[in-house]
Amino acid sequence: MPAKGGTMGNNNESRTMQPLEMNDQDRECVAKLSIILAEAFESMAKLTRLPVKEVLHIVEEVDVAKLKEATQDVIKKIAHATDLDRTHIIQIFQSDQSASIDEIVIRLHERSRVNRSKW
Repeated sequence: MPAKGGTMGNNNESRTMQPLEMNDQDRECVAKLSIILAEAFESMAKLTRLPVKEVLHIVEEVDVAKLKEATQDVIKKIAHATDLDRTHIIQIFQSDQSASIDEIVIRLHERSRVNRSKW
């Protein structure tokens, strides 16, 4: 039988305070925090078009700061290779999220040719 607030399995897990053990102020704080977290993960899910549970898993598994840095580095490399600005690159990525890498390459190339011909 699991300990109150715990789970079966690892006894090293921290004990979670149950709502009945909390005073009114703690329950109110937990309720507010629950709303804030739900809204945050729902907005991330909407932005990524992923289910909330998958967003939660990604946040648990991925160093978001490193992912952001890597994404910025990729966009810089693409911008350098194509003479496109960040906005154009992102528009191409977002225009068809089911596109293959080859399709994205073709779109980047076509947009790059259009932009270079304007010079």
